[in-house]
Amino acid sequence: MILAIKNALSTIAPKLTYDVLLENQEDGTVKATLLSLPECQSLGANKEEALNNLIQLFQTRKPEIVTLEIEHSATTYPCKEISEKHHHEGNAWDVLEALTGTIEAPSNWSIQHDFYLYGTPKYDNEIRE
Repeated sequence: MILAIKNALSTIAPKLTYDVLLENQEDGTVKATLLSLPECQSLGANKEEALNNLIQLFQTRKPEIVTLEIEHSATTYPCKEISEKHHHEGNAWDVLEALTGTIEAPSNWSIQHDFYLYGTPKYDNEIRE
């Protein structure tokens, strides 16, 4: 897995927009809350002062916006490749025959039948091929 960090400010518009909740307080002041960061709040005598205080508070935090890009290697599924190949060339029996021996599984698929249906103890002497 590869992790790349890109500075988002270099790839987006030079101005960012934020939603701000303005609330009149009982004492006549105005409270401004940055909705994306609810802990970032300020008070002012009026709307303009509350917004200016909020801007100053936000800028003192020196925020940085980054974008994470995570690349991972593709997972291969050999059974899927076989089934896709035989899907066009044959029928379901051809697919099953091609998959025979490609996975580790019980020789008798019904050996745990009673465990899964009735909750009896698992048969622990299972033979695997």
